[in-house]
Amino acid sequence: MPQAEQRSWARIVDLAHRDLPQLAVSHLTPVIRVTDLEAANTQTQEVFATEGAVIAAAATPLQWLRPSDHDPDRMPIGEVIAIEPGDAPETELPVGAGRVRGLVLHKLMEELFTGELVEERSDIAARARLLMTQLIIDADEDAQLPDPEEIAATIERTLALPEIARLRPSLVPEWPIYAILSASSEPAALAGRIDAIGLQDNQPVVVVDWKSDVSPSEQDVRGHSAQVANYLHATGVPRGAIVYMTTGVIRWVTASTPQGDA
Repeated sequence: MPQAEQRSWARIVDLAHRDLPQLAVSHLTPVIRVTDLEAANTQTQEVFATEGAVIAAAATPLQWLRPSDHDPDRMPIGEVIAIEPGDAPETELPVGAGRVRGLVLHKLMEELFTGELVEERSDIAARARLLMTQLIIDADEDAQLPDPEEIAATIERTLALPEIARLRPSLVPEWPIYAILSASSEPAALAGRIDAIGLQDNQPVVVVDWKSDVSPSEQDVRGHSAQVANYLHATGVPRGAIVYMTTGVIRWVTASTPQGDA
């Protein structure tokens, strides 16, 4: 019989199966099984090609949009992988400090909204410092790393923005989203995570997207606006806010005006 892995729970827990009485089946009457013969395959190459063409014509190509995978402020959503027992999955971590500030800001905002992190500047800075040690590998000793105190101050300023302060009680972080974008010119499906979504009576009413850009270009702003517009179409929410945390600027986007208002 097949044996369990050396480190499996079946090797650790004694189920005393050797003490069980042997199963006696001699008194059972064998059942005659009737085997059905498979019908002959009469499909010709021409029939196969015709059926294949019908299937191809009925199948609609679907483009998957994953904005979280292209956002420098986020870690990509990895695909599910299978690993052998004892092996560790290989994860590509950010090297250096280029993306670290944005990643840390997003993570800290999530933890503040879930209540995992206390809203005290010293606690936020300490947590930022710890997160950076986990994200930065093989950093150049001369490289200028993000300042935990500056990160904490940026978060404090963001939470103090009047519009964010009003929305804060209703915001839920890291909202997963999967939807078909019917408004797209080509069939497209959206998969990702919204930084925060505001709920009223358990219904989404506003979308919030945190951005760490220091000086976003017009092209960046258009891309951010299009991203939030897709979130609005997918959720049916009337408006969304792009919050540039570094500058304290909030740019509102509506489903009808995807370029947003400054």
